[in-house]
Amino acid sequence: MFNKKQDFIEFTIHENILRFGKFTLKSGRISPYFFNTGLCNNGLLLSKLADFYSDYIHATSLKYDFIFGPAYKGITLCSSISHSLYINYSINSPYAFNRKETKDHGDTGKFVGCEVKGNALIVDDVISSGTSIMDSIILLKQASASCKDVLVAFNRMEIGKTKSASFELEIEQSVNMHYLIDLDDIYDYIKSNSKYSQHIEGMKEYMSKYRGT
Repeated sequence: MFNKKQDFIEFTIHENILRFGKFTLKSGRISPYFFNTGLCNNGLLLSKLADFYSDYIHATSLKYDFIFGPAYKGITLCSSISHSLYINYSINSPYAFNRKETKDHGDTGKFVGCEVKGNALIVDDVISSGTSIMDSIILLKQASASCKDVLVAFNRMEIGKTKSASFELEIEQSVNMHYLIDLDDIYDYIKSNSKYSQHIEGMKEYMSKYRGT
């Protein structure tokens, strides 16, 4: 069992990966928080982030043939997680990622890294609408690979068609969704910490409008 949720939340807050306030999202929604793993932009922070992923993979004994990271954020994720698994647990995991545009010379094709074959563990930073993950599953199927599990750092629990996007992905694509933390974890954390009391009402209002089940 993964028992480092609080450690991960505190890491993201300390490094400003998770911030509270008022943020306009791509969808136009006004969110009381913002989560951005793109701020893990040096060796120290990226290695710490990857360690949380590898801790989860080891703790839950996820089974896969290779790790797949969707371009662009997934590129550094899949490679750093593979490295972390080897350093911390002596697990030697092949990894691959996709190109946004197919290369027609030199190292050609849609993918870079190991052979895209067998069962992939998709790793990404967050799940909101689920579009990026859906695209990755389709891309892998086109290459005759499969995906049984998806691991993200943060599940925003945003509502999809009728349920949360993560739940709909599980049903429609027959995959198991995994995440280091979700929106409920963050809400529970700030409720238990008076330092963040001013953000509780904003979080409650946002969750009542957009949180899926």
